[in-house]
Amino acid sequence: MPICLYCTKSADTDEHPLPASLGEFKDAPMITLCKSCNNKLGILDEQLSRSGPEAFMRRFYGVQGRSTHTAINPHYRGSAGGGPIKMTSFDESLGIDVPMEIVRGNEARQMRQLIFREVSGKIIYLPLPDTLRAPVQLKAAFDNLCLSEIADAQVIYDPEDSDWVEPLVSAVWPQVVFENRTLTPQKHHCTAKVEFQVTDRYFRSIAKIGFHYFLSQFPQYGGGESKFELIRKFICDDGPIYRANEFIGERQHPLLGNLHDGGRPDGWQAHCLAAEIKGGICRAHVQLFICEHFPSIPYSITLAKAESTAVTEDVGFGHAYLYFENGLMGKFAGETLRCDYASILGPQPPLKAVIG
Repeated sequence: MPICLYCTKSADTDEHPLPASLGEFKDAPMITLCKSCNNKLGILDEQLSRSGPEAFMRRFYGVQGRSTHTAINPHYRGSAGGGPIKMTSFDESLGIDVPMEIVRGNEARQMRQLIFREVSGKIIYLPLPDTLRAPVQLKAAFDNLCLSEIADAQVIYDPEDSDWVEPLVSAVWPQVVFENRTLTPQKHHCTAKVEFQVTDRYFRSIAKIGFHYFLSQFPQYGGGESKFELIRKFICDDGPIYRANEFIGERQHPLLGNLHDGGRPDGWQAHCLAAEIKGGICRAHVQLFICEHFPSIPYSITLAKAESTAVTEDVGFGHAYLYFENGLMGKFAGETLRCDYASILGPQPPLKAVIG
């Protein structure tokens, strides 16, 4: 039985390089880890899928992960040390920017929340996630805001949530009159500002995806070799976020060659992974959520710098993970297609640092 690349235990668990939270793809490459390391490293994919740009894209396109995992709205809470997605848009009726959430597609609405306006004019928001159901929780969350004198307050929620939102708010503030103070969140197309707060775990997830894909394409390497010691340590150990620049760079060209002229997909969505050994350097390349609506960032990961390798000539591989147009087909979200290596990894401008 093979040995896990991260420890000395037997490798007994099949692992897809692409996180399960992005869906399962037919004919996707795999590697084998031990169950303990696989579970330990799951926290990296958790942050990528619930706090990073991919969390927004998953919600936008309705991508589902494993059914056994609890669904979490990334607008209300982050994960694995990363913050929630912050999305704001100007509300003309209130005259202020208000937090928004993606419902599905390009449809958005105001978040379920309390909005307080202090006498000074300062606006403070208090989200009401599904998990905040007890009055003592709401009171504690309100007290943590440390507000000064309040001039006005609004409660924003969908009518379908009135059965728990109204009793919850009334238990803390019995004087609230909902017919006068409640706004129903409007569902609409909007121009919004979106912010993400991630830690080193986000970039370690990108590195893990690339490393595992590389190993799936170059079976002559087990991943435990000394040449990969630094990338293994980066993936496994928490540390300052700026370490990402030592291993990861942002490509200035997308992975798919037919998009190099600035074009976008016409209605389809995919992920692209690639791996190469070129000039004695082992690299992987990751671009998630290639789509028509948003520009996705392509990353290059240096796995092992110029040392002797088991491959003496330049060689590379690539796969596109293409989502099915009409949704799930059985357990599969899409299919995996081989990509032309020359198209993916042609001449490239210098990489940009991922952390400024």
